[in-house]
Amino acid sequence: MSWVALIEHWRLVIADLRKEEGIDLYSPTVLAGSWLTVRSAIFSLLDSATRLRSALTRR
Repeated sequence: MSWVALIEHWRLVIADLRKEEGIDLYSPTVLAGSWLTVRSAIFSLLDSATRLRSALTRR
């Protein structure tokens, strides 16, 4: 998995973060917080059965 792959599937990142983690990337609270928290949440999407994981592991 690369950052390019994540960017290519950014709409899934946004949707899955909201659905699975309850994180709205565009909320002022999240924007004011640490990027490390968001990065960890994004990578956690790859460890569970999410739309992002499905899209990135499709062959």
